[in-house]
Amino acid sequence: MGSIYFYYGEESLIIKNKIDRLIKDTRVDEYNISTYDLDEVSIIKALQDAITMPFMSDKKVIVCKNPRFLTSEASLNDKEMEVFNAYIASPMESTYFIIDANNLKLDERKEIVKRIKKLPNAIETKELDEVETTGWIRRQCAINSVDIMGDAIKTFTSLVGKNLINSKNEIDKLISYVGPNGVITSDIVHKVVVKEIQNDVFSLSNAVVDQNKPKIISLYRELINSGTDVYYLFSLVSKSMRDIYLVNTMLLEGYKQADIAKALKVSPGRAYYMVRNARNLDKQKVSEYIQKLGNLDYNMKSGKVDIKVGFELFLFGL
Repeated sequence: MGSIYFYYGEESLIIKNKIDRLIKDTRVDEYNISTYDLDEVSIIKALQDAITMPFMSDKKVIVCKNPRFLTSEASLNDKEMEVFNAYIASPMESTYFIIDANNLKLDERKEIVKRIKKLPNAIETKELDEVETTGWIRRQCAINSVDIMGDAIKTFTSLVGKNLINSKNEIDKLISYVGPNGVITSDIVHKVVVKEIQNDVFSLSNAVVDQNKPKIISLYRELINSGTDVYYLFSLVSKSMRDIYLVNTMLLEGYKQADIAKALKVSPGRAYYMVRNARNLDKQKVSEYIQKLGNLDYNMKSGKVDIKVGFELFLFGL
C-alpha cells in the first residue's frame, strides 16, 4: 500500500540512501518513477501524477524535491494548499509519495509543517555524533574489505569533518588507494585526503545565513585550529556574501538554478546551496553583511582593528 514519506534534516546522504532504499524495495520500474523539482513546477503537477494510475503496474513512486513551501521563504497558494491538504487526507493507495526536504530550514510555525511532521512516515535525520561517525567510517571500509586504524579515523575526521557526502567521496579515494584487504593508516590519510577548505568556508557561510551561532562558532574554530589563515577565511566569506547578493539579484530577474550554475560556472550542487542561501536571506540583510565586512576590511588595512578580533566580532555578533 502506497503512502506519504517525508524526509527532512541535515544529512543529505542519509536521506538520499533512505529514499533510494525505499524505491528499491517498492520494485517499481523506471516508467513509474517521477521526480519533480518544486522550484521549477507547481506541486499540483506532482499531485496530479500521484492520483493517476500506474503504467502497467500496481504501484508508482513520486519524488518531490525542494518543498520550500515548508520554509519561511515560500508558501502554497490557496488552490495548491487545498489540493495538497486533500491528498494528505486521502493519499492514493498505489502511489509512494516522497517529499525530500533535505537541508531545508522548516518553518515550525506553519500548520502544514506541523501536520506533515505528524505523518507516520515523517523521518528526521541529524548530524552524526563522534561515535556514530566513527562507526559509519568503519562500516564503509569493512564493506570493501578494508581496515582502518583508530588514529587514521581521527585524522580523517579532522581533515574532512562530519559532512557525509564529502566523507563518502574521500573514503572512496582511500579504499581505492589501498585496495582490497588493505589497511588505511594516518599517513595514508594525510597523503590521499585533500582538505577542501572552500567547502568548509561555504558551510560557514551557510551557518551565517541561517544565523546558527553554535555551528558558526564550531566551524570557525575548526578552521582556525586546522591552520587556516584568518584573512583567507575572511576573504572567502566576504566573497560568499557577494555571491549570495549576486544570486539574489539573478533570481529576481528570473534566472533558474541551472542558469545560475552555468552563468557562474559552478557545479549544480554548489548552485543549489547558493540559491538556497539567496532565498533564505533577503538582499537588504546580505547588503548589511557586505557593508560590515567592507568596513572591517578598511579598518583592518588601516591598522584600526585586528583582523582576527574584528572577524570574530562579526561572526559571533550575528
